[in-house]
Amino acid sequence: MAVRKTGKLGRKVRGRRTRAELPIVDAMHQIWLAGMGALSRVQKEGPRAFETLIVDGAEFIGQGRATAEKMLREAIDTVQTTVGERMKSSRDQAAETWENLEKIFHGRVQRVLHQAGVPTSTEIRALSKRVDHLNSSVAQLARARRATPRRAVAKRSKRPAAAA
Repeated sequence: MAVRKTGKLGRKVRGRRTRAELPIVDAMHQIWLAGMGALSRVQKEGPRAFETLIVDGAEFIGQGRATAEKMLREAIDTVQTTVGERMKSSRDQAAETWENLEKIFHGRVQRVLHQAGVPTSTEIRALSKRVDHLNSSVAQLARARRATPRRAVAKRSKRPAAAA
């Protein structure tokens, strides 16, 4: 049993077309003809066109790779620069923090030592200078004592001690 096709409103599709359908049908017909022309050209120029397409495709991929590599290099350079700057900034901050902690620790240790009565390095140096001065004075006195005659030393020692 053969079924006859009809349009939306039950009209036969083969015969008449409305004015709205004409431009669409013409455009579809032109597209069909363009496709047939392309197929015909491919059949005529087949292998040569195929080789040309291969070369064009290879060039296109090469250009795409070159562009992608360039963009990747630029991105890597940017990331390295940014990371380097941030690392330097972090190192500087860490060094500054350590210096501050050292100062705080040093100050607190000095306060504790001072409270415990431990002399500072400045006080120890001053004391060392005084000891050196006293040592040189004692040495001068010892030399002077050896230089004086013994009798004078003996007479001085025989004197009666003053009453206290």
